[in-house]
Amino acid sequence: MQKQIGLSLLSWLLLTGCNSAPIVQSATAPVLQSAPSSLTAPTPIRAPQTTQLNRANTPASTLNPTTSLNRAPQKSALRQDSGATTAAPSTAAQVAGKTAPLQQNAAPLTAPQVNIASNYSTQTLVVGLRSDADLPQAKALAAELKLDVERYIKGIHSLVLKTRGQEVKGLVEVLSKESLFAFVETDHVASQKPEDEKEINEGFKLFSTALVNDKYFKDQYALEEMQVPEAWSYSKGKDMVIAVIDTGVSLSHADLKNRVVPGYDALSLREGGTTGDVSSLNYVFSTYKHGSHVAGIIAAEANNGQGIAGVAPEAKIMPIKIYPDVADIISSILAPDPDANQTIISVLADGVVWAADHGAHVINMSLSVSEQSATLERAVKYALDKNVSVVVAAGNDRQNGNARNHLAAIPGVIGVGATDLNNNVALFSNSGDYVSIAAPGQDIISTVPSFLKFRPYVQMSGTSMAAPQVAGLAALLRSKFGNTATPAWIKQRLESTATDRGAAGRDDLYGHGLVNALKALSAPL
Repeated sequence: MQKQIGLSLLSWLLLTGCNSAPIVQSATAPVLQSAPSSLTAPTPIRAPQTTQLNRANTPASTLNPTTSLNRAPQKSALRQDSGATTAAPSTAAQVAGKTAPLQQNAAPLTAPQVNIASNYSTQTLVVGLRSDADLPQAKALAAELKLDVERYIKGIHSLVLKTRGQEVKGLVEVLSKESLFAFVETDHVASQKPEDEKEINEGFKLFSTALVNDKYFKDQYALEEMQVPEAWSYSKGKDMVIAVIDTGVSLSHADLKNRVVPGYDALSLREGGTTGDVSSLNYVFSTYKHGSHVAGIIAAEANNGQGIAGVAPEAKIMPIKIYPDVADIISSILAPDPDANQTIISVLADGVVWAADHGAHVINMSLSVSEQSATLERAVKYALDKNVSVVVAAGNDRQNGNARNHLAAIPGVIGVGATDLNNNVALFSNSGDYVSIAAPGQDIISTVPSFLKFRPYVQMSGTSMAAPQVAGLAALLRSKFGNTATPAWIKQRLESTATDRGAAGRDDLYGHGLVNALKALSAPL
């Protein structure tokens, strides 16, 4: 029956044109360039091509680890002339048939950092300027090379350039000769899909409390394990805003509709909305499932007689959409990988900067990045410098190579591993020196859109479910302690008050231990 509905829906979409919803290729046939293979023709897509970020709730059995190719910076061609250091004509200027003017008596600049990922967009690349003042020159250079400006992320001086069919790897090599840039990199491609989803098993692990009247509150074992109900006497996250950088959030869900503030569709560069054009068909489709589930864990409304209560039930959610529309509906019919969506690093970085500039106190990213990115490093540092805590899922790859999550490993980030129903590290949860803390991540009940499956709540597993528990706790701390609670302070506070698990002291599985909300909020300053 579901397949017939899907086929009918696909036929209707094809007949009507489905102009508002881009169709991305399934995970089995992504529009990527795999170095050093030859290019394949890119499939047209409404927004920038998508990045091989592996969603942090990706099943361990399906992840394909990739290796980061971080090339050593190339030395700029310099020559000595009467004792003054001057730059030789740039490669890009030579390509354009021009010779760049020599800068007399200028201090030599270091060559740009170059990152060429194993999987990258065939349509875009990113250059990092040394300052905003370099933007006019960078745009002129792009025009000479017949590159279009896709977007400029002002906060991090990063210019996203779109090709007109040129080979991306070659363009990176050309631009890497330009001292104008601090870095040049491919726009890495990222995918995502759920780790596990199931119908709610009521009573599978109960705890007794009469604090709220939410239907499934008794089944929210994670709150009890972290002593969240006891911590609510100190803070419920009032006036805090948590940015959920994900697939978007359902606006009509009973547990979310009063908790959402205007956000940003980073994929389509649309501000002020929450999931793009909410009047269009794509709004109700389950491509928003993952983001809605994460949002509910953080801030589902409590005591409203509905399903669950969030960790920070008085906080607000700022949806930052970075994944395409309708992808899981279409791909479920056309390919065996129904929940694979894709995005790109530049879109993710833009979302981080936008959240930091528009009032977020905490950013949650339940996804993983398998390769190093200077663009993301700049974006995360920008957020931290603006007093925004950044929480990232560790990843679900421990049983399939334990690929490093470079996003969670950026300095200052709170990297979150997952525990199971027995408070042991979950089998899928990544290990590494970047795991800061652990939180429950198995069979977590939360909110999902219910248009097609008529299930407004499901259980899901993954570090994608553990990270928002910690993001909610970060909001509780910021709400109670105000400006004292800087990102560094919150990170240290959560680590120092955690319940030690595994080997004594910090270890690569649990980090500093299982997070404890009551201790974090009640311990003296």
